[in-house]
Amino acid sequence: MSKIKLKIYTWPEKILRKKCKRVKKVDDKIRGFFDEMLSLMRVNAGVGLAANQAGLDLKLIVIETNEELLKLVNPRIVKGEGKLKIIEGCLSFPGLEIEVARQNKIWVEALNERGEAVNFETQGVLAIILQHEIDHLNGVLFIDRIPAWRKLKILPRLRAIKKINKNKSLLDV
Repeated sequence: MSKIKLKIYTWPEKILRKKCKRVKKVDDKIRGFFDEMLSLMRVNAGVGLAANQAGLDLKLIVIETNEELLKLVNPRIVKGEGKLKIIEGCLSFPGLEIEVARQNKIWVEALNERGEAVNFETQGVLAIILQHEIDHLNGVLFIDRIPAWRKLKILPRLRAIKKINKNKSLLDV
């Protein structure tokens, strides 16, 4: 296990805007991060978690749905098609749910937790979750995927999240 105590980082913490570093070697340390991220995601009732949401500057994501458990290293979308609008939430934006337009079908390249290359296509909800988490690794947030007028509508909620985060930080001292 790592010596880092993982926690969910919430908006507007800077690590959420950082483009994460590629993982050079998949080893026991990386597998330990996956286990910690999965545990943190489950405790917080999430379905996906990017490493930077947990304070790690690495291209790692975990996703768990009823049908799938994915632990991906350096994932990237190589192709996408179709459109789908869905209501999304995010562990880094507690209580905020917004409609986001994404691609309905995507093709992904990554390494698995053993360091083996994996290529797959998926669609629907899993494709949405993958796009959301891969965006995180590139410093892109789901609020960046909505029109400016909709951002104005959610501004009070964003301010509330920022205030809660500021107060949490004061308690951590």
